[in-house]
Amino acid sequence: MNKPQLGMLYLMMAGLVLAAFGCSPFEAQDWDDLDDADFDGDPENAQDEDDPDESDPDEGGPGEGGSDEGDLGEGHPDEGGTGEGGSDEGDLDEGGPDEGDPEGGDPGDDGEPLPADDAAEVVAVNLPTQLECGASYLASVEMRNTGQATWTRSAGYKLGVVDDDDDLYGPGTRVWLDEGVTVAPGSSHVFEFELTAPQLTDAYLTDWQMVHEGVQWFGESTSQTVVVSCSAQTWCDPLTDSSLHSGFDDKNVDGGSFSAAGWQSTGSNDQLLLRLATPLAASGSLEIDVTNFDPTTQYTGPKHQIINMYTSNDGSQGVFGTDEAWWNIRTGSNYGTGFKFLAAPNGGDSREEVRLVENAAWDPNETYTFTVTWDAHTVDIYLDGTQLQSLDFDGRVQPLEHIFIGKDNVFYTGQVGPIYSNLCLSNEP
Repeated sequence: MNKPQLGMLYLMMAGLVLAAFGCSPFEAQDWDDLDDADFDGDPENAQDEDDPDESDPDEGGPGEGGSDEGDLGEGHPDEGGTGEGGSDEGDLDEGGPDEGDPEGGDPGDDGEPLPADDAAEVVAVNLPTQLECGASYLASVEMRNTGQATWTRSAGYKLGVVDDDDDLYGPGTRVWLDEGVTVAPGSSHVFEFELTAPQLTDAYLTDWQMVHEGVQWFGESTSQTVVVSCSAQTWCDPLTDSSLHSGFDDKNVDGGSFSAAGWQSTGSNDQLLLRLATPLAASGSLEIDVTNFDPTTQYTGPKHQIINMYTSNDGSQGVFGTDEAWWNIRTGSNYGTGFKFLAAPNGGDSREEVRLVENAAWDPNETYTFTVTWDAHTVDIYLDGTQLQSLDFDGRVQPLEHIFIGKDNVFYTGQVGPIYSNLCLSNEP
């Protein structure tokens, strides 16, 4: 047993003797004045934090020489003061942050969401509520940057069509920032874009939101239901000359001859090709008068194409492998003195056809009116106002736009001799 241990043993024995007489040898001892070395280098015995002496704040205070209640000292952080690095559990320095809370507090502790790198709010919107079929509208959406990142074109910030699907906008689905434009946090930008109404009466939803391309959609979105209505329109060309008439964008004449009576096919390869200014995507009709029509003398081959309509100006067998819509009136010796009507709403595989009036008698001096009408489900052919046949036209995804008279670009020759006049096309609401 070393000397310090013997000294402690003597003190304990002396205490027991004094305690027997009702005395305490430590009653007057201030524990704060004891040096750690008196306890054999054990710092855990330097202070009893669980049982402070509250009878005399001057003797049991946490600071050097004591401290009044509520006024924590700074001299000994290890002894309960809140000086540099110290804290008295459960007793905060006046004005100081709570334990574990850095100076000033964490963003979001007050219930507000943390700022996001990408965030946006809608400031102003200019979207239409109703449009006529085919009409255009200059729309705009103003967005404010409420995030932390700056919006630029090169960084991929755009106004986007929600779900990448909008019948009023296209063919793309994004509105880009101009080169050199930056939208800093807190600033706003007006995105302008053109909306165009489809050629079909219906209610269409247009909705928009910011997108960080390849990263995320973000911020508030805005939407508007646009009611599109189609009033009936009709465009006519008497076919008496090569001039371009209202409603048509192009008129290409390849052979034949014009007169007051109309345009006459005078050779087997003569063709008159017209393009509508507004493609007919919904319901529509074509009507044309034909005179000098004499199958008994004019059917010089098994098949002739005389009146045709296509999506594109191709007009050949090449459209069979596409999703184009088309219909033909085909004459020739294969059909007696009548003709065949063919229609395809979506490429060659969807084609239907029917032979009609194969034993008809025609008068070259009479004027015959051929009419073809169509909607989303059927295509119908009429002769002088009498319906001859209805074919399936369901599943059409492309509009009808180009009219071929005399022949199309299929390898069959045209029927020589008929005179075509008073061409009229209509869109139906």
